[in-house]
Order: sequence, then structure tokens, then C-alpha cells
Amino acid sequence: MNIKGFSGHLVRRGDPGFEQACGIWNRAVRRTPRLVARCHTAADVAAAVRHAAAEGLPLAVRAGGHNFAGHALVDDGLVMDLRGLRAIRVDGDVLEAGAGLLWGEVDAVTLPHGLAAAGGSVSKVGVAGFTLGTGLGWLGRRHGLAADNLLSARVVTADGELLDVRPDAHPDLLWALRGGCGNFGVVTSFTFRLHPMRAEPLAGTLMFPVERAAEVIRRVVDLPMADECNYAAVLTSPPFAAKPVLLVTALHLGPPAEARAAMDELRRATGEPLLDTIKPTPFAAFQRSTDESAPEGTRWDVRSEWLRPLDDAAIESAVAAARAASSPLSEVLFRPLGGAIATGPDTPFSYRHASFLVEVIANWAEGDGTRERQWMRETWHSLLRLSAGGADVNHLGLGEGPDRVRSAYSSQVHDRLAAIKQVYDPANLFRSTQNIPPSRQPEHP
Repeated sequence: MNIKGFSGHLVRRGDPGFEQACGIWNRAVRRTPRLVARCHTAADVAAAVRHAAAEGLPLAVRAGGHNFAGHALVDDGLVMDLRGLRAIRVDGDVLEAGAGLLWGEVDAVTLPHGLAAAGGSVSKVGVAGFTLGTGLGWLGRRHGLAADNLLSARVVTADGELLDVRPDAHPDLLWALRGGCGNFGVVTSFTFRLHPMRAEPLAGTLMFPVERAAEVIRRVVDLPMADECNYAAVLTSPPFAAKPVLLVTALHLGPPAEARAAMDELRRATGEPLLDTIKPTPFAAFQRSTDESAPEGTRWDVRSEWLRPLDDAAIESAVAAARAASSPLSEVLFRPLGGAIATGPDTPFSYRHASFLVEVIANWAEGDGTRERQWMRETWHSLLRLSAGGADVNHLGLGEGPDRVRSAYSSQVHDRLAAIKQVYDPANLFRSTQNIPPSRQPEHP
């Protein structure tokens, strides 16, 4: 099978290297496409889209491949591999980045200019999926979500047309791309606003025994926090710990004196840690420091929820769950919102009013993960009474259906996205994602 006008590399089922071509981060996802189209240019993407539409093939788009639900693969269809789209350029405070890049690769180019993008919290996460699903990262409280910083994009639509999408050209589509996931076309390149970044902001981790975890979390969430400061509170069992611990990983983007004062206040509030690595740290190194929490080659599932303010019962429940987890890399993670996240622009993101994001992550090495996934679901259910309304669309897990996708948006936003979908993809070609069907949903076998 050939694709007219395609100059990239096709890997067909049964070819040498096919299994490797289908490899993604979450090994719990096992799907077998008919072929993988490794795209080198936007024209390759357009040719692959036209081929899939003409042949009636299910279509999936693979960029970073770091999605829990495995949207980068589809059974018996065509996978477009965008990792060859790697062009990157900094022009003043603006970044142009190809859809095949990872955030660590972006950092390597922007940071020498004293600039950073509002990217992911793990350097191995892809630019494309993260941004299209709103993108909550370390710079969020100061500079907003990744999608808040998206200025324009080049997009291949369902009819194979390449559009330059800007505020003055297809503004409805630009709005939808800033959080509506891959429903509206294949983005081949992104243009972002960049922000000043110190060479070595103050950053690192405080580690506490699980016996003190509830007390420390309560104190951390009660601390007044400037927008320049961000943290994650993670209950997990890292490789160097014999039992669960609490990790409070923090970053301060402000001037050194302000940053030191804020971190000293954090230390006073939380008491003596088992480990304290907070120090002036190159931002790229800080980004990479969390990579080991998401290793390749294992199996994953997740439930997420935007939450109202945490109370004692929720904190105690999370700590008890961490102590009961059967897998050492399973974790409960709380991330604060506020700051620029709360005051950001009009985008599909519907939870700017929320106080926290919780992710309950199940990880296991072999098998179907029955025990770990049951732990995950029970832990998530124990926190739902504090729900601000729904899930993080970027952290939907295995088997989560249309209702959970809808919960990631307000009803008004979902209706608006469905109407835009009707314009740009009325046949729902781009449905192998966190799917928002068009207003008049077509039938598919």
C-alpha cells in the first residue's frame, strides 16, 4: 500500500521494525495498526490524511506518544508519526516548534536565550498533545497553561488542506486548538509566546516520611504563595525509599532574595525533611529531575479530577491510599492552580476556578494491573466529593468514555467545540483522541 504524494517512510504490518514503530510510552496499550506513516513534512501529513479519508481507515496521530490512554495507536488503521517534524526557531520572545518535539528539546533551544516556554513538567512529554490538551506545567501559575501561550499554528484539516491558523485567520479553530485536543486537524507546527527564565531559579524537592505526610500537606496548602512559586505534592515510593514518602517539589521564578525567603518559609512551615535538594538549579535540569517518575517500558492507568480546596479528610484519605498501594511507582499527586491559570484568556479550559488537580496514577510492570487499577479507582472515588466538576482532559485513563471527556469541559464549551468540529471535521475523521463528536455526529462501524 502506497500513499499518493507521500515522501516519508511507510512501515507496514509485518515489516521489520513494525513493533518498534508502534511502541509508545504506556505499554498497557496494545493496538495493531495497518501501517505507520513517518511524516517528514506538512505535505506528508496532508497526503496521509487524504489517504485515510479516501480509504476509510481509522486514523491516529502520534507525536510524543506519552498519553495514558494510548491515543497514538489505532487498530487496523493508519498511524501518522510526527516525530520527523522537528523544526524549531526562536525569534525574539516567540518560539516556532514542530509537532514532533519533546519539551526537553525545546528547553535546549530556548534556555540559552534566557527564555522558556510554559511547557510540561516532564522533559520527555511531547509538545503537541500536551498543548492541545491545555497543558498544566511548572510555569503555569506565573505564565499560564501551554495553550494560553499558543499564538498560532499550522494545521492539516480533514480534507487535507494546510491552514495557517491565527487570531486573524480561522480564529474559531485557534480557540478550539487551545484545549480541544486533536479533534480538529493535525497540527504540524506551533508558535508560542516565551518568557524570561533565570539561569538557575531556586528549585528542588523536600522529602518527608509518610507518617508526617498529612501534616506537611496541610501546612503546604495553607501557605500564602506568590504567582512566581509552584509546587507538586506527591505521595509515592521512589526507588531509593523503602516505603512511601511525601515529595514536595517546588520552584520559585522570582529574584533570588524573594525566592530564598519563600523557600525558607516553606521549610519553616513543614519542619525537618528527610532530604532537601532545593538550591539554584538550571531549569532544564529541574525539568529532567522528574523524568524518572515516568519511566518507559511499564504499564500505566490514571484518574484525574479538578478539585475544590483540600480538607483534612481528603488529605488523610490520600495518605492512607499511598500507604496501601501495591506498586512502588503508583502515586497520588496534587498540583495547585491559581495565579495566571485562574486569570487566563478565553480558551476551552473550563476549570480556572478550581484549586487543585489530583492525579491518581497506577503503575505496574507485568500483567493486566487488576490490583493496581482497583486501588487507583478507589482512591479517586474517595476524593470525588471535592470535585470542581470533572477530569483533566490530558489525564484521562484506560477505558474512560465519552462522559468523562464531556466532564473535562463545561456544557457551553463542549457545545461550542462540537459546533467547530462540525465545520472542520464533520465526518469525525479525527476521532482517535479525547473525542468531541461534531454537532451532527456521523455513524462509524
